Formats: sequence, structure tokens, C-alpha cells
Amino acid sequence: MPTRNEKIAVWLLLALLAGLFLAKLSTSEPLRSANDRSRWCTVRSLVDDGTYQIDKVIKIRGWDTIDKVRHEDHFYSTKPPLFPTMLAGMYWTIEKTTGLTLAKDTKAVTRIILFVVNIIPFLIAMYCFWGILIAARFSAFTRLITLGIAAFATMLMPYITVLNNHTVGAISLVFALYAAVKIFEASQKQSETKKRSVSGKNGTFILCGFFAALTCCNELPAALFGLAIFLVLLRFDFKRTWLLFVPAALIPLAGFFITNYIATGGWKPFYMFYGTEKYVYEYLGVPSYWSDPRGVDKARDSVPTYIFHCLIGHHGVFSLSPILLLMIPGYLYGLRKKESVMRIIHFLGILLTVAIFAFYWKRTENYNYGGVSVALRWVLWLTPFWLFAIAETIEKFCNRRWLPVVIILLGIPSLYSAWGPWQTPWQQPWIYNAMQSQGWINYSDPVQQFEHPLHTWFNKLPDSPDKDGKYWIEFTDGTSKTLRMEDAGPTEVDGKQARIILIEHYNETGQETRKQRLILDVNKFNTGKKASEFLLDWTDTAPEKRRDDQLIFLHGLPGDRNFREGRIRYLFHPSRKNAFKCQLAATRIVEKETNREIRCDLWLNKGLPFGVYRKQISVTNLNERLLTGRKTITFSRCGKIE
Repeated sequence: MPTRNEKIAVWLLLALLAGLFLAKLSTSEPLRSANDRSRWCTVRSLVDDGTYQIDKVIKIRGWDTIDKVRHEDHFYSTKPPLFPTMLAGMYWTIEKTTGLTLAKDTKAVTRIILFVVNIIPFLIAMYCFWGILIAARFSAFTRLITLGIAAFATMLMPYITVLNNHTVGAISLVFALYAAVKIFEASQKQSETKKRSVSGKNGTFILCGFFAALTCCNELPAALFGLAIFLVLLRFDFKRTWLLFVPAALIPLAGFFITNYIATGGWKPFYMFYGTEKYVYEYLGVPSYWSDPRGVDKARDSVPTYIFHCLIGHHGVFSLSPILLLMIPGYLYGLRKKESVMRIIHFLGILLTVAIFAFYWKRTENYNYGGVSVALRWVLWLTPFWLFAIAETIEKFCNRRWLPVVIILLGIPSLYSAWGPWQTPWQQPWIYNAMQSQGWINYSDPVQQFEHPLHTWFNKLPDSPDKDGKYWIEFTDGTSKTLRMEDAGPTEVDGKQARIILIEHYNETGQETRKQRLILDVNKFNTGKKASEFLLDWTDTAPEKRRDDQLIFLHGLPGDRNFREGRIRYLFHPSRKNAFKCQLAATRIVEKETNREIRCDLWLNKGLPFGVYRKQISVTNLNERLLTGRKTITFSRCGKIE
């Protein structure tokens, strides 16, 4: 039995852990990732609109998510609906009792729910974990060291302050194992006293069944654990396993399938439709993210490379948490204990670890390491099994002088991995960033290259044989000032094919303030020559404007710099229902005299006249790193869209 000093140490450890969690929670920002936003969308939609459909929620700024499917002309979260349904009940209670809402009090509501769902259960799970170590008859030294590792040096820590299924799965697993160990312990005592009465109390079978099934509901591959623990308990008590364990397990399982049927109209979760038309679709001209995943989400590694990075690479279980290396000898020694309560737990741990890794390593289409995440998150629920194996290693070598040194050397990088991502777990691991900075890995996607160098803020000229009366476009800057560009027809200058472009400037009252007439060499423009080469002639109603002013207008800023290609973005406009597919482009110059940076950003669309949707000029004072000015013009209407 634990001594008074050990109990005090445990309570102090849990109090310290609680304080750290509260500090993290108070500084964390909600809705930082598409992953947890997906669940929050369902929670909000259930309470606000009474539906699992998240169509309305994702239209709200800051609430959209890539983790959604398109089903029967509506959007749904990809996440199984049971957990969000439970959270919706909690949110409904908060809203009715306090008046706080996710719409107006997002931080407060999310933090209250996360405190109740993650922090409190995790602290209870730590106490139960300690109880399992006591039942397994580990020494006080082993119990405290292992509990310290469990509390501070595993990759579950970063996920405590975000909405996710991995912490819930791991917590449920600990509760299930706590009840199972109590059954094993009672059976062992009865064997020692040669009593024939059945092992364990009724409550332990009920708890084990309920939380084993809840683990499965939050981590779908954990269904193997549910089946395995069911078969193990049959050996200890066939009758109570069927009469108590199974009915208790059916409660969360029924909730899982019933909520899934209500949400999807079928028994199969949306999560299992990956790669089908539910994930791969186009809506209002915008393809779903999963039509062409980007970055680490795009499966591009070979099987050996993926296995390497899962184990000792940028998302490696052992590279991020080297303290887990201690579980290897722990399993070797633990499985030899014929009468140990932990022997069955170790056997389950090895079986599940091998099976889960093999399961995910066979899914080549999902070789994304769990997406943008600080850990290989789909194995985190196995952490309690690995910790019990670590306890075996500590127990075996607790009298060796080198053991504390090994624990410190392996524990320091494990602590850094666990607590370094203080704000959010939805970022790449520090090893990933280090390898990327050295050029050892590269998961970036190449941008679409321009057909030719671009030196102007518009990238297209009319190509009709005559003047095209519909080839015009107007831009506004938000103050009713208008810039109009239109085709004035083809011409020739010294035998060169040219195009006349008219540019008209209007003030807020609609009065024309300036008119430019530019004659451009078509061939030189289309082959990416500089504006100084393709500007053949010009006229300007503003008498003070010179040729350099025309070049500045063409460049978009006071200097000739070619634009660099950027990513694709989809922008909606009142002129039509479908979004405009735009490619970003940017260039900048630095004025040495004033130490200012002038940057020009473009949103290019080939279907619009002159090929541009938006232009933005930003001016930054480099001395103070301060944005001093920004002007944006966006297309308001045009003659035609190709």
C-alpha cells in the first residue's frame, strides 16, 4: 500500500499538472484548426439549428473547415457524431444556465467545455493510472516515476486544450483498464486463497464494458481492444461478462450507431467514405480540399519512408518521445511474469500496437502522418499500454545507478516535444521543422507557373481581330472611385502588331478625372518582355504625367520587378454564383531613400478581361516595421466573362 508521503507526492503532482493545464487553456485560442472546428461546427449547429448539417455554420467567418463532406446537397462534419452530440448537450446546458453562446462568447464556452471534457477526466485518469500501478504491485519509486512520465512526457499533453478524440480515447482506455485490472487482481487473490467465488465486483464489469466501448467509439481502430478485452474477461467470468460487461458496452455503441444513422442516414460513419464523392466534390466552383490535398496531407512517401518517419523520423513515436524506448525492455521482462496482473495488459499492448501500426501502414492513401499535428496522433490512445511497459523497465533496473541518468537523457527531449507546442498541437513537430530547414524533407507543392514572365499587374490582352466592345472591366477601391480598362482595338506601329488600351479614372461622383491611351506591342507583352519594351506610345489627359508614369501604372509600383507565382485561391463575387479561381502573384521593391517597402499583390483570373480580379498595394516603413498604407481595387463589373 502507498505511504502517506507517496500520496502527498501524487496529489502535488496532480495539482501541478492541473495548474499547467489551466495556464495552457487560458492562453489557447479556440477554433485554431480545421480538425477541432469540424466538431465545434456540429456542436453549434445541433444547439442553434437542431441539425447535424453544418451548412450555416461554415459560412460564418472563422468557422469553415476542410474536414467536411458533401452528402445529399448538405455539408456534414467528417467526425463521428456521438462525441459532438454529447458536447452539444453540455453546450445547451451552459447556454441555458449562463447565457453564454458559441457565437458571442466563443473563448469562454470552448474553455469551459474543454475543462470539463479534457482536464478533469485526464486528472482522474492519472489517479486511476496510479491505482493500476499499485494493483500491479510496482514499487513506490516505479509508481512515482512512471506517473511523472505519464503526466508530463507524453504526446497527449498538447491535445488537452483542444477538442479532439485522442485524449478522450486514452482517458477511456485508462478507465477500462483500471476496471479490468481490478477484476484480474480479485481473480488472482481468489486463486491464492483457493476460493471458488467469482472474481471482481459487479461494478467493475459494468465500468470496463462501458469505457472499453467508449474507447472504441472515439478511436475506431480500438474496436480490436474492445473485442480483446471482452474475450479476456470471458475467461475470468463468463456469466458476468455477458450479463454486465456486454449490456454496459452496448450503451455507447448504441449511441454511436444511432447518432450516426440520424446524421448520415446509414450505419457507416462519414469518416469511412474517404476518397469517394462525399469527400471529393466541387461546390459553387470550389473543389473540396480532399480533391487535391496539399502539403503533408498529400500522400507522397514510399512505404519504407513512411514507416521510418512514423517510428524515428519527423513524426516518429520514438524520436519525439525517446522515453518510450524504455517500453521495449519492459515488454521483454513483463511478459515473463507468469503470475503478474500486468502480463495480460502487456500482451494486449503488444498486440494492439502491432495491429494499429499495420492497419495504418496498409492505408497508403492516408500517408499523411495525421495531417498538420505535433504527433502521430492516431496511436496516442495506446500511450497507457506503453507506460505500463516503461514501468516494468524502471522496476527491473530501479537499483541501477545509471537508470536515473537514462531517464533524464530520454525524458528531456520528451518533455520538450510534449510542452514545446504550448499554444496548439495543430502544427508540425519540431523535428519536422528542423529537417525541413535543412532541406532533408520537402512536402510543399509546386505552384502553377506563368506561361511567361509577368511585369505588369494585368496579364492578358484582347486578341480579337477588331475592337471588342465587351472587353472592358471596372475596378473600385471601396470609396466609389472607379478605374475602367477597355479595349480600343488593334493597330500597327512601325509594322508591329499592337493593341490600344483605354484607361479611365472616375472620382466618387462618377466624374472622369483622367484618361490614358496606351499602345502596347502584343508580341512583346505576350512573351513577357518588360513594360519599357512593349509600351510603344501613349497619351494622357493629365499633362504632368510622363512616360515613366505610364510605366509605373503598368508595373503597379514605381519599379520594374517581375511578379512571382503564388497559390490558388477561390473568391466569391456578387456577379455570379460560382467562385472565381484566382492565382496569387506578388512583387515588391524597396526604396532606399525612404527605406520603404512597396508591395503589389495580385489575384489573377484568366476568364476576366485583362486577367485580373484584384490588385493590392501595401507600403511598409522598414525602420519601424509598420504598415503605413494599403490600397485595394477589386473588379466590380465587366463586359464579359470567358
